[in-house]
This record gives sequence, structure tokens and C-alpha cells, in this order.
Amino acid sequence: MVSLTEVKAANASLHSTAPPGLVSVVVGGTNGIGKGFLYELAKHTSNPKIYIVGRNEATLGKIIQDLKDVNLTGTYIPILASDLTLVSVVRKTTAQIITQEKKIDLLFLSQGYLTLSGRDESPEGLDRISTIRYYGRMRFILDLLPLLEAAPSPRVVSVLAAGTEGTIYPDDLGLKQPNHHGAIVQTAAAVTYTTLFLEQLAKLHPKVGFCHTHPGIVRTNIFNNAKFNPVFKFFVVWILAPTVMRLISISAEEAGTRQLYVATSPAFVSAAEGASSRTEDALSKLALGTDGKRGSGAYMVGQKCQAVQKQELLQRYRDDGVDKKLWKHTVGELDRILGSGQ
Repeated sequence: MVSLTEVKAANASLHSTAPPGLVSVVVGGTNGIGKGFLYELAKHTSNPKIYIVGRNEATLGKIIQDLKDVNLTGTYIPILASDLTLVSVVRKTTAQIITQEKKIDLLFLSQGYLTLSGRDESPEGLDRISTIRYYGRMRFILDLLPLLEAAPSPRVVSVLAAGTEGTIYPDDLGLKQPNHHGAIVQTAAAVTYTTLFLEQLAKLHPKVGFCHTHPGIVRTNIFNNAKFNPVFKFFVVWILAPTVMRLISISAEEAGTRQLYVATSPAFVSAAEGASSRTEDALSKLALGTDGKRGSGAYMVGQKCQAVQKQELLQRYRDDGVDKKLWKHTVGELDRILGSGQ
């Protein structure tokens, strides 16, 4: 585990340790954890260039003005995205970035919302919550990989719930069967899919480091926008959140601070960088990857910025070929929506 003091010290040193002019894409940066990360990124880097993806033009404008107050030397570019529960909108969003940029050092993904409802199928044939948590995020990564690989030491961070991987259904990866529509099944699927898919990406694209993180319970206004039953929502927002939740949660600012550490720490290197760490001392400073090996390029990271493991479960999926089946399913669905070969 990494103490908050250590995290803050590492972040404060970025002005001298990180190259100036880092190019970042932050999706989900207009609220909660993503917003906390965005402010920390602007505060601690020199001449940053940050693409900020959001739904509301006025909100983006306000955030950009605030960021200029934090760091006047930064360049902040708003990217409007109407509905990230649609893969087609993700493609339009990445196209805006690709036409403006030549390389990306960091891709940060934290978009999402809460729901306890069953399957909410979009016109694209995917469950909306599954898309914003998983399919859409993987589309962001796949679309932006050429720009990531053009950077010297690129990294991807997807904020979800690493370490809580669970049961998935290889014969129903799209969760279309009625008994697989519940919120618990949906969440376990998105979390497990993310880890397995990032692991495959790290093998295919060893220049890029991939982190799936779990920020813990964070105080945000996500409950205000949650798709809950009105009575239950009132209980959560006005009774549970101000009392019990406040005792066991951390602030969005602290979560953002810790996410910046993960996004920039030399512990979470790409597979290529990990392979070049040949001495025992160098390897000992690298985090354990999702495969249990140090510096393997894909990482599950817990609330305290520590690498977490689920080897028994993940190895069972690997042995059964589920990781490869998931890859085929995911790419197949994304291609189906946008057209084959896209």
C-alpha cells in the first residue's frame, strides 16, 4: 500500500520528473473521481495538453476556466460527446481527437453511472450500463491505440472495481439471458471483462501500460444521478450518503490524487519496459501484473494504489480459453455496430 503522503509527494515531483507537454485524454472528467484527477493532473504537470470529454458544453467551459486558474500554461480542449452508452458516439468522439492530435501519453477513463435496473438495451443491441463501463471504454482504447503508441511511455487507466472480479458466463457474454440482467451480474461482468481484455491488450501492444483501478467508496454526487427507484434514491441521497457512507468513503479529491499517482508511477510500466528491467533490484520496484508477474503491462490496482491479485479465478478463465473468447466477442460486437473491420 502507498500512503497518501507518499502519493502527494510523488505527484508534486511530476513538474521535475515528467516531461513537459504531456498529452492526456480524460473521459468522465466533468464529475467525481475524473474531475478530481483532472485538477490534479493540471496542477502537477508542466504545460499539459488535456482533451476533456463531456456531455455538456457549459460544464466543460466552466471546468476549463477553473483549470486555467490552476495552471495557466496548460492547453485544455473540450470534446463534446452526447451519449457514451453508444459505441457509435464513442467513435465520433475519438475521431475528433484523432484529427487534432499526433500522440497521447495518457488515456484516463472513468465515465459511468449507477443503476439497479435490469437490462437497458440501446438501439445498438448492447446493454447501456455495460457499454459505458466496458464496451465503450474498450472502443476508446482501440481507436486511440495508434496515438498512444506514438508516445514514448503511454499509459491507459480505466477506473472501475479492480479486485472484485467474479463469475461470468462464457456462453452469454452479452448478458442477454433474463437471469443475467441483474445489477450484480452486470457489474461482475464489466469488472472481469475489463481485466481480461486489458491483459490481452498488454500482450498485443507491449509499448502501452494498462491499469484497471478500484478507487474504493468515493464521495461524489453519483447517487444524485443514479437510476434508482425514487424512494430508494431518496434514502441513499439524503440518509445513507450523509451518514454511513461518509464514514467509510474518501473524497473525490483524494481519489483523483491517488489516480494520478497510478497514472504516472514507474511501478506500473508497460510490458516492454518491464521486460527491459533485467536486474532483481529493478524488477522488485515494479508492480505485480494481472498474471502475477512483475512489470507484465496490465495491472489491477486497489484503493491504496497497491497491485491486487485474483490469480485463481483469472487463471481458470485463461485455462478455459475464456479470455480469448471474450476478446473475440468484444471485437465482434464493436465491429458489428460500426461495420466489419472498423
